Amino acid sequence: MVSHKNRRNSWYLQHCVRLAIVLSGQALLAQNHPAIRSAVTRALPALERSAATFAARRACVSCHHNILPVLMLHLARERDVPFDTAVLAAVEDKTFRALRGPAALDDAIEAATLNDPTPDDSYLLMAAHAAGLPPDLTTAVYARRLAAWQRDGHWVTSDFRPPHSSSLFTATATAVRAIRLYMPPELAAERDACVLRARQWLLATRPVSTEDASFRLLGLVWAGAPEDELVSARRDLLALRTPSGGWPELPSAYPPDAYSTGEALFALHESGTAAADPVWRAGSAFLLSTQAPDGTWRVHTRMISPAQVSPAYFPTGFPYGKDEYLSYAGSAWAVMALLTALPVQAAAPPVQIAAPVELTPAQIWIRTALFGTQSHLAALLDAGLSPNRATDHGTTLLMMAAPDPAKAALLLARGANAKARSASGIDALTVAAAYRGTAPSLSALFAAGAELKPTGKQPLTFAAMTGDLAGVQLLLAHGAPSAEALAQAVTFGYPDIVRALISAGASAKGTESSGIDLLHWAVIANHPEVIPALVEAGVPLNATDNFGYTPLMYAATIDFGGTGAVKALLHAGADPAIRNREGRTALQQALYYRHSALAAALR
Repeated sequence: MVSHKNRRNSWYLQHCVRLAIVLSGQALLAQNHPAIRSAVTRALPALERSAATFAARRACVSCHHNILPVLMLHLARERDVPFDTAVLAAVEDKTFRALRGPAALDDAIEAATLNDPTPDDSYLLMAAHAAGLPPDLTTAVYARRLAAWQRDGHWVTSDFRPPHSSSLFTATATAVRAIRLYMPPELAAERDACVLRARQWLLATRPVSTEDASFRLLGLVWAGAPEDELVSARRDLLALRTPSGGWPELPSAYPPDAYSTGEALFALHESGTAAADPVWRAGSAFLLSTQAPDGTWRVHTRMISPAQVSPAYFPTGFPYGKDEYLSYAGSAWAVMALLTALPVQAAAPPVQIAAPVELTPAQIWIRTALFGTQSHLAALLDAGLSPNRATDHGTTLLMMAAPDPAKAALLLARGANAKARSASGIDALTVAAAYRGTAPSLSALFAAGAELKPTGKQPLTFAAMTGDLAGVQLLLAHGAPSAEALAQAVTFGYPDIVRALISAGASAKGTESSGIDLLHWAVIANHPEVIPALVEAGVPLNATDNFGYTPLMYAATIDFGGTGAVKALLHAGADPAIRNREGRTALQQALYYRHSALAAALR
């Protein structure tokens, strides 16, 4: 047994070591910038090689290997830090495909790439701004749809990979940033009201993790909050800092790491904290002292369950195996934080990007249909504009106006064809369903003869993703529910939509080939609020998947920083005595991974 004296001496020794590391780092920073510049220069080659490999092999746009490299390398360019411009060009080519090309506007209007607007589309627009893409109609459509997905001031996400893509604060802050950068001027009043609601939500909502606290501060900065509000958010972020000078992902059992420290320092910089500030210097010293010889930082993943939650992993040459992608993101955040300490130099010419297609006077109808008022559209119709006008790709005037019930009604009254479909098979009904608050448009379209087709993108799935109960109910009145819509409602966390779909006949009892069912997914996606609805529908509480995991075992394994899923499952009657293939009960699983809060709830 270790004596009290020995424990005290051990603590004292560790404290001295941490203090020495911090003080030595502060001394380096106080002298000049070479130490930081050297750390950045050592880190960039591994980050660039990994980003280039990912961009070449993966079609999807990820926040870790697409968005962060774009943000990071443009910060480096502004500070005259050399990097491989060919890598940036390759990553941007893959990242901005949805914003470029002859069909970019049609695809944006038709929601061709719609999956999870926050952070997918919001991060995309942030990267576009960093890369110098000017606002155009395509970016305006993305921003306008982002604004339409706002809930009671915040945005939700169906992503559930902590720490970098599961936080409501990240979803909200990035949405605010994108909307302020790219919302069209015609919708300035809508933009300002949206940002104000977000600012109020950010102020009123307490952060749990460093991700929460960092993006809460960033969101307030990007929303234009006054200094007194920033002071409060800064205080909450600083409260999570450890004596080492770094930040952990979650307080208590987690050690500080480069991911959380990097984003915290970046947020502090954005809020006005200078690199000479003692807190910032201590955080920078932590990063300098924990950088590996190869220039990278290791960050341990919290996605330790066996469930497949994203496209299959493949190595990109970045180290650390299962921790590779989070370590990549952590290293990128660390570099971005350190870059902000370097002075901005005369920027080199930016990487050339395709210029947006300019509208001719004859195409003003597109902008009016998308963002103009009902009276402006009526004036064009009175002047001879056909209500069935369409682009070369078949995107109709009615599809453009569908998110606005007043303009949709005007076009239908003037003879617009509600059944018309574009070259990709999308109709106005589908476009309207991709926005919240469009039940009046859907109703008018059905009255004019619009039909639900059994193939292609389904309006009901889009409506379930937005969480618009009125739209879901209206669509259910004209067609059958689908398993896809129910799955989206679960992973976005909408209990009212889940109940509506199940009441309409959607089966909640299906399982995937892995044996994972909707109750498993509710836990894996950290949406305890939908658990009661699934239990009421008869989804088995104690079913094991092919990995031998019950929903409660997943709740004990994945630490999101809360205990809601554990409590909801236990309240519903889940059996805590079932063991996994390693012979551990849910409580033993939580103890094994040192999830103290989850273990306490399981007791």
